[in-house]
Amino acid sequence: MTSSLINISKVLAEQSATTHLTENATMKPDAVSKLNIKDMYKMLEGEVEKLIIENNGNPLIDDFKQKIVQKFTYLIHKLQG
Repeated sequence: MTSSLINISKVLAEQSATTHLTENATMKPDAVSKLNIKDMYKMLEGEVEKLIIENNGNPLIDDFKQKIVQKFTYLIHKLQG
């Protein structure tokens, strides 16, 4: 999965470099790095979500899903008020 994320990141970087949509914008290297990390995190999040949906009923995936729910229950309750 890691190599596929790196490949996706490279493709996105190449495409964004050739589109010239942000030609007038200049970004600091650390801002670009943060942007790449956010993009890669969102891609990883999407892959995990896809894995959970495609493998629903698999005991390993169900256990993984339950652990995620347990870890974020407190945060969810705080956000709900």
